[in-house]
Amino acid sequence: MEGQLSPETNAALLGRWEPVYRSQLQYLVTWSTRGRKPVLKSRHLDTLHDLIPAVCEERGIALLDAATAQDHVHVLFGLRPAQSVASAVREIKGRTGLALIERHPELRVWLGGNIVWDERYAVETVSPTRLPRVQARLRALHGPQLELARAG
Repeated sequence: MEGQLSPETNAALLGRWEPVYRSQLQYLVTWSTRGRKPVLKSRHLDTLHDLIPAVCEERGIALLDAATAQDHVHVLFGLRPAQSVASAVREIKGRTGLALIERHPELRVWLGGNIVWDERYAVETVSPTRLPRVQARLRALHGPQLELARAG
């Protein structure tokens, strides 16, 4: 019986194999609109709420939370040790910025060009024990996401 695996186990092993990571690094990233102009209205925030999870899922970024305001965005995500926070931020900012300009051309006029986001961003590491407090802080600052999106 040694060396024999059940058919279910064999099928699972033949499927897509992904390594198990013992650690995940959490980051809170904040960036603002170009010139910190409060141009993001409710329709823009709704688009962002669709785009951010889609980009994170496509790129293998574990999205934990996101909060948006009229002039800035907070994204809380987890990365595997082999992933780079700079690459993750570049993907999220780049893809959401291009999609916002494409779907809402008025932003190009309001911001005076083709760039939605300021090039700078702030990164804060978040330990697993601090994670609930950081999420509570985001909710306290920006309220529940659905109410925030309607208020814009």
